Formats: sequence, structure tokens, C-alpha cells
Amino acid sequence: MLGLTPDTRVIIRTGATDGRYGADALKGVVLKVLREDPHGKQLFCFCNKSRNRIRLLWHDGTGFWVAAKMLPRGTYDFPNNGAAVVRMGMGQLEALVKGVEFTRVSTPRYRR
Repeated sequence: MLGLTPDTRVIIRTGATDGRYGADALKGVVLKVLREDPHGKQLFCFCNKSRNRIRLLWHDGTGFWVAAKMLPRGTYDFPNNGAAVVRMGMGQLEALVKGVEFTRVSTPRYRR
């Protein structure tokens, strides 16, 4: 239904993106900041300044999907290496969403 596969490319905008942005504003970020085609087969990932919310944007061929996940405690180890874009695979995105620290590979940073 969603068209996401393990081979789906994930493009992350590093740094903070306003958490109030909807699909149209996120498409603008993809076009102007990331310089990518929002209608492509890739999934775009954004994080807020507090690093406790992640938003995903993707196009399934008929329209745009926006998904969000918020942590009640803790933060995501969201990439912020100075580059505007980080590319990763679906497996790495899954690890990021589950709370794996990439800077220091260990157990999740938060507990349920």
C-alpha cells in the first residue's frame, strides 16, 4: 500500500526543521534545501530542534504521506554533521527510529 521496500532510499535533512510543517512546507524544503524531487521514490526524514520528534515525507505515486513519531522522553541521535543531507537505507532509518545511537553504538537511548 505505501510502496516502501527495504531498498527505498532515505534522505535525511540534518539539523532542525520546524515541527509545524505540513506536507506542502516539507515539499518546499525538499525542493529548495535538499534539491531533490519530492515525487521520487525516496523517503525524506526531518527532525525538530529538541530532537524528540521525527517526521517522514514520501510520495506513493498518487499523493504525499506525512508520518510523525514523538518520544515522550529522551532524544533521537539525529545526524548533525554539518552537511545538509545524509543518505541512508531503510534498515538504518529503522535503527534511528528505535533509538540506536550512531555516534556510540549501544542500546537504545530511551526506555518504553
